[in-house]
Amino acid sequence: MPVFEKSMNTNELRNEIERLFPFVPKPEGSSLPFHKDECFECEHVRMYLAEYEGSELPPKAIRWIYQEMSCLSADGWRWVLPSYLRYCLTQEASSSDIETEFLIYNLGPSERFKDETLNRLSMFNSDQIKCLIGFLLWCKNQEHWAIYCPEDIDRAIDFLGQIRI
Repeated sequence: MPVFEKSMNTNELRNEIERLFPFVPKPEGSSLPFHKDECFECEHVRMYLAEYEGSELPPKAIRWIYQEMSCLSADGWRWVLPSYLRYCLTQEASSSDIETEFLIYNLGPSERFKDETLNRLSMFNSDQIKCLIGFLLWCKNQEHWAIYCPEDIDRAIDFLGQIRI
């Protein structure tokens, strides 16, 4: 059983992500977007992601979806997050940082969006939630993130800590 109460190095975290976040099939049709009531943004996300049929998303898709994660359902998060987390640990991601930054924000919602975020995270089990905390602890120990958004990381860790099963 992994211990996520302490920070892991990048290789340890990568191994835990690979173990706990296997690639899953893409959700079909209306189970991909969060809103089902003809939401323009959710429809846009569904249409953009239509070209990706496999379980694993390429970096190009991650570089696009980072700002649209709130338009994905719990099934959508379950499909996207394995690729997204792996991407955040790459050299490519560290050169732009924006995808990791937005994931931190998505994992630490403001009060107004907590219920929606809980819904999006509802497909993940307790070990996966602990792994997300491990990811945030890893971020906290990266010089850039420790300086740039420590309060956001702490808010995300607190939020995920409250929903652990």
